Parts: sequence; structure tokens; C-alpha cells
Amino acid sequence: MQKIRYTLLIVAMFISIDAFTQERNLVQVVVGNEGNFGAGNATLTNFMVESGNATDGVFLSANGIGVGDVLQSLSWYDGQIYAVVNNSQKIVILNDQTFEQEGQITLPEGASPREMIKVSESKAYVTDLYASLVHVVDLQTKTLTETTIPAGLNADRMIRYQDHAYIANYGFGADSTIFKVDITTDAVVDTFTVSRGPAGMQVDAQGTLWVVCAGYAGDFDENFNLIPGTSKPGGVHGIELSTGQKTSFAEIASAGTDLALVESENKLYLNTGGLRSFDIETGAFSPDTLVKGSFYALGYEEENEAFYLADAKDFSSRGDVIVYNESVAQADTFQAGIIPGSFLFIYDDMLNTSLQTADKVTGFGLGQNYPNPFNPTTEIQYSIDQPGNVKLEVFNITGQKIGELVNERQTAGSKTVQFDGTGLSSGFYIYRISTPAGSISKKMTLIK
Repeated sequence: MQKIRYTLLIVAMFISIDAFTQERNLVQVVVGNEGNFGAGNATLTNFMVESGNATDGVFLSANGIGVGDVLQSLSWYDGQIYAVVNNSQKIVILNDQTFEQEGQITLPEGASPREMIKVSESKAYVTDLYASLVHVVDLQTKTLTETTIPAGLNADRMIRYQDHAYIANYGFGADSTIFKVDITTDAVVDTFTVSRGPAGMQVDAQGTLWVVCAGYAGDFDENFNLIPGTSKPGGVHGIELSTGQKTSFAEIASAGTDLALVESENKLYLNTGGLRSFDIETGAFSPDTLVKGSFYALGYEEENEAFYLADAKDFSSRGDVIVYNESVAQADTFQAGIIPGSFLFIYDDMLNTSLQTADKVTGFGLGQNYPNPFNPTTEIQYSIDQPGNVKLEVFNITGQKIGELVNERQTAGSKTVQFDGTGLSSGFYIYRISTPAGSISKKMTLIK
């Protein structure tokens, strides 16, 4: 009898684990296209994984204006995309489904924001390249605080690990330091010295910080001739964060600023004349470049172990993104905007999180459509507490409006409206109610 009880317990444990294990699926890839400096032609490209369709200019389509001048990087927090627009001194906050702008963080005149990372539920850091400091953002009010953190020369990339943030002082190769910051006090508590031009960083399961250093091109005389002996190599460094000790180093002449960590292989991948791997265990680079070419940026999508390589072409026409699978075989390609430079991978659980808005907001409410999934029709219920103007719209996942179900002044009470998806392709769609009291968005799925 005791043996049977143990067996049942083990089975129950497996059932319990399986019940709470959910597969994470990549839904879309948002590409930040820098555009040309001073031209204000930065764009966002949205690539839908299931259909393989890529749409450039989704922010422009959703808002009627461009995103700004030089879109430097993208990040995602709590259902919103934060687009760091370097030469416009701002961070644009937009809906991760419709791409409509929902806010903006304005930096001081002359600022040069590069990257934003969330360090706590209420706080984020933003590097400022030319001011050589880090701004602190209040995520509750979505404004800059008065606190700034001193950094080295041309602070750029950052990463958070446990109670600290690590700031790479890139310096375009003229600096070689990484600052360790206590995220509770916003104080620099340690400095690591590495090769010239520290940039992309990753932390592995053993708590080792890996950083790729781009190297230093060297000094030039008044005739733009390289002064011999002034150029410095880059490389890959490993730093054990519990002790601050360097555990590994491999020199390389020069490299890009992106670094990918593939834990299952114990390898790093970097962009140096193409995609090249570095073995964490042996501390050596692969003897050959796995994917040869001149790529502007590298993004790594960990769920499918896929590499996204950006080809900026002539830096004035639209670029391409080439996708390679875990076997480093070309799996896909799509066209992006001018100078694709950053990637944001959006998964189904992120979209679900962003849609977990309360069904009832003061003054109005929006129910989940039924049935869901549907084919080809479904009903949407909503309610308003007071008479007023109501708008109910439907968008595809790229943010393009495909239907307007309600747009009128209505009396208070519960309402039901039908949506017909005849003529539309299978996939996710967003429906949104807007009233003077605010708006709520929800997701529905059409399956044919």
C-alpha cells in the first residue's frame, strides 16, 4: 500500500508540473530601423511569424507621423514597446499590438539616449552616449527622475543581473571599462577593465558575465592616415560576477556590438565578418565564420534558437533581415526599413499579459468575444455606465484598422455587436473600445 501511495504521488507531481508548463510561441518580430541621421525617417517593421509577412512603417500607419530621428533600440515592458529614438532625445511608448503611441519620455536637449532596461518594477535605466551618464526613469509616471548615474566614455549597452546593472562604456573603442551599479542605491560599486570598446553582454547560468569588445580603429593624423600602433584589438571576456575575477579572454581584431548566448551549446555568437561562435568551455573561437557577410546587427531568438542578421545594404535604401535556424541554415528572409539595427521578439505570453486589462474600468467595460477562436463570426459584448460617445474598432496584428463596428453616441447599458471575419485570413486580431473615460483592447483569434 505504501508503494502505491508513493507511485500516485509521483504521478500527481508530473501532472501538476505539466499542468503549469506552457509552450511559449514566437508571434512577431519588431525591427527598429534607424533611418538616416538628421532625416527623421526611422521606421518600425513588423514581421508576423505564422504568415511570414513583413510590414514596414507600422508606427506611421497607426499614428500618422513618423517615430523620429534614428531609432536606436527597442524594449518591452508590461504590454508596451519602448522605442529609444536617439537623435530626437525621446523614448516613444507604444501599444505592442496596434503600435499606437501611448506616451513619451522626453530627455534633455542634447541628450543621446541609446538603450533602456528595466531594473525593478518601478524603475528603468537609460544610457546617454555623449553625456556619459545613465538616466533613471520612473516607470509608474513614465518620466525622468532627477537622479543620474555617472558612467565612463560613451556609455551604451547595459544588462541587469540580480541586484546590479552593468554598464558598458563603449567609447567607440576609446574606453575599456564596465561599471557595476547597485540598482537599489543607483551607485557605482565596482569597475571591470576589459578590452577596448565593451558592448553587448550576456550572463550565463553559472553567473559569468560575457562581454564582446569591438576593438579600437586607432588614431588618425590631420591627413586621415592611421597612426601606426594606435589601433587596439577587441575580444570576448568572461567575468565571474560573484568574485569579479576574469575567467576567460580571447582576442579578436574587431567585432560588432551584439552578443548572443546559446546556453544549450555553451557557446557565444558574435558578428565579425559574419556569424562566428565562441566556445565557453574551451575559450576558443570556431576556426571558421559560420555565416559570412557584412551585417549591421545581430539578434538572437532563444525559443527557436534562431539568428536574425540585418543587412543595411547601402544605408540609404531598405535593408533586409536574414533568419538562420539552430543549424545555421537560412530559414527565412524579409525586407525591413532603412538601416535595420535592433530586434524585439514578441511571444504569445507577452501579448496575453498585455491583454490582461481589467474587464471593467470606471465608466465602461469590454468582454471577451464569443466564440473565441471563431470562424467566421463572433460576438463582442461591452457596457457603458453613462451616455456618451463610443467607438469600437478592429485591427490586425500590424496595427492596421480593418473594421469600425461602432462609432456613435450611445445610451448607458450593456451592448452586443457582431464581427464578421469573412474575407480575412487566419490569425490574431485586436478589438478596442474607446470612450471619454479611456480605452480597453482585447485579442481574438480567427481560425479557418
